[in-house]
Amino acid sequence: MDAFFPAIKASNAPPIYPTVETVSASAPSNITRTDYVMADGEQGTYQALRLMADAVRGDCGPDYSGYLDDFNYRAANQIVSGLGIRGAHDVIAALFRFVRDQIAYVNHPMNLQVVQDCRRTLELRTGDCVSKSVCLATLLAAQGIPSRFVAQHPNHDQSFSHVYVETSEGQVALDSIADGKEGRPLFSVNQRPLLPNGGFEMPWKIF
Repeated sequence: MDAFFPAIKASNAPPIYPTVETVSASAPSNITRTDYVMADGEQGTYQALRLMADAVRGDCGPDYSGYLDDFNYRAANQIVSGLGIRGAHDVIAALFRFVRDQIAYVNHPMNLQVVQDCRRTLELRTGDCVSKSVCLATLLAAQGIPSRFVAQHPNHDQSFSHVYVETSEGQVALDSIADGKEGRPLFSVNQRPLLPNGGFEMPWKIF
């Protein structure tokens, strides 16, 4: 992958991101999030991944924003503008680093899954691994870059323990949770999280 990312490797300087617009407290958005009790095992994974993909596409109404939403489209453009973008690989890296570094990771309650759409995550600047993954996949799609989710299972009896994004067909892994904070590793573009012993991964198409 080194040849695919020459511009990314050319500089170690952290990018300077423009301010992404938010909705003021006097005019809050109506975008909602869904909290629900997960089903057991793989059924809980299917349940979450279906809603995550719907959130990226904007298919879960009435008020979930997807990749065609003007707010998310403008946000993606603002993130990549002024960064010396030279191609799709630079766009991927810029969006990944923004979600990794500018969206604070928060844990969700045990056995309760939270799925919030990209707009709410950008407004709150917080999200768990599911919401950060939805945000990144939505921003990528807004720039014309399709991706998919990858759910990691500790074993066949449990629902997923982690989810990350990779570009379609698995060319580039993007784990935006690995921000180097609170004991988490710091991943760059195309670093994949390790599976636990006996664990396995489940890719999930969005488009």
